[in-house]
Amino acid sequence: MNNTIQSEKKDINSIFSDFWFLIPEYQRSYVWNDDNVNDLLDDLWFACQNKNNNEYFLGSLVLKRTRESAFAEFEVLDGQQRLTTFFILMAVIRDLTTNRQLKGTCKERVHQEKNKFVGIPERVRIVYKIRDDVGDFINKFILEGNGTEKPEIKEKIDTKNVSISHMAKATGTIRKFFKDRTDSDLEKFAEFLGLKVVFIYVSTESMEDAFRMFTILNNRGLPLSNTDILKSINIGAMGDKDTELYAKEWESIEGDLGGDFDRFLSFIRTILVKEKARSNLVEEYEEKIYKANLLRKGKDTIELIIKYKDIYDKIITFDNNSEIDDNVYKNLITIMNIGLPSGDWMPPLLAYYNKFRKNQLTNFIEKLEYKFSGDWILQMTPTTRIENMNNILKRIEESENPDKLLQDNKLFEVDNESLKETLNGGVYGRRFARYILLKYEYLQSENTVQLSNYKTISVEHILPQNPDDGSKWKKDFSDGETDYWLHKLANLVLISGRKNSKLSNFDFQEKKKKYLEGRIDIFSGSKVFIEQKNEWNVETLEDRQESMIKELITN
Repeated sequence: MNNTIQSEKKDINSIFSDFWFLIPEYQRSYVWNDDNVNDLLDDLWFACQNKNNNEYFLGSLVLKRTRESAFAEFEVLDGQQRLTTFFILMAVIRDLTTNRQLKGTCKERVHQEKNKFVGIPERVRIVYKIRDDVGDFINKFILEGNGTEKPEIKEKIDTKNVSISHMAKATGTIRKFFKDRTDSDLEKFAEFLGLKVVFIYVSTESMEDAFRMFTILNNRGLPLSNTDILKSINIGAMGDKDTELYAKEWESIEGDLGGDFDRFLSFIRTILVKEKARSNLVEEYEEKIYKANLLRKGKDTIELIIKYKDIYDKIITFDNNSEIDDNVYKNLITIMNIGLPSGDWMPPLLAYYNKFRKNQLTNFIEKLEYKFSGDWILQMTPTTRIENMNNILKRIEESENPDKLLQDNKLFEVDNESLKETLNGGVYGRRFARYILLKYEYLQSENTVQLSNYKTISVEHILPQNPDDGSKWKKDFSDGETDYWLHKLANLVLISGRKNSKLSNFDFQEKKKKYLEGRIDIFSGSKVFIEQKNEWNVETLEDRQESMIKELITN
């Protein structure tokens, strides 16, 4: 094998005529957003208009030459985001220009037509390996003449496929950028683009060298993420036979979880290691998992990720294959998803289900929620909360069945007196206020149906924060009583934002009338507007505060 590392400066004309590119299975998806694309276009346009005799340096391309091809074919290790953006840019210019020669040039840059008479095969400039849906998108919207103009491309923005979604957005962003440019401006830009915009390409045939470069180099303004590097490590550790299948599985999970994928991989790290993380995710996997022989790179890692993603879908997001039919469980998960820091409670829940399945699952989640919401409300330090989480994970691993685990009151212990004292204080404005009101909603519901995943929630003061001087509030409450009760639980309810905007500083009777106008709100706690006849006073608040605290504190 030739391990020589080659390096040379190439302009865009050469890059898009002499080279053919493969985006390998271990590479990240195309993830450039509108800002990334616009920044590149703005910089290029400025350089074209003001420095068009100077070269514009785009950075480096890190490539691995494929040995099986007679063509100058390269796997892209670093530079995919820029190359893909230029690939789309060529198609957009092709569809926008009225200059036949420029149109033909851009067409050749994205696609080589077959010519059997001179032995030229059909080829696409960039092939996204194993990503069949991406190939279909490129065929329809990039390779076809006027493909970037098709209105249905907008429908692809909302697809779960990360690459397709961002490619569709990038196409629209580029077309918008050139919308008001003249034909002569576009031709001048295309000339500058082809002749003055340059890359430094670096290539090798050594996979070891290629992966080393991949993990240490960054794309333009967008560093490789932990998930990108973990993907390269694990796909790179697999045999050729399984690479395509498992790379596709990884991409599918990444597409589903989006920005939460890093967090999901950290959950798996926590389940395996059961210690506080001391470094970044890649180093944690390398040092605490792989070197400790808790898991092998490659197939074993990806199959564990697939297994926990399946559990996640069944017990946390409730996909169509979910086995959970208990609304008590589902409703508690719904409010936890909305209001609790997920790093505390998700790893133990995933680990519990992995070992015990549905056996006493609702009992477990009730104890888990009370423990971690209590620790959070009482402002336990992150280190203490992580230690408590890891203790539960260790007990799950040690336990042969859930009975002993669930009977260990010390494991799930909460300082109820301190919790009661905190909840009896002023809670409005505290970080847990919305969650504790959601918890009260859950406890008040009969769980005959699944609660909504509330999108618009507002905390309403019944006794308002700034009552008018002539209002009944001023007659019923002294200034001291107002100060005492204003921000307490008893004086707060959750209602929709739409309802909240209508209630304002009205007296209670008017507030009740406004609330009952039109559709009744979804929150059971706001039934105070129905159940309370015409008065909201100190006695009402005392009774409600006692009732709410009794409901919220587990004895």
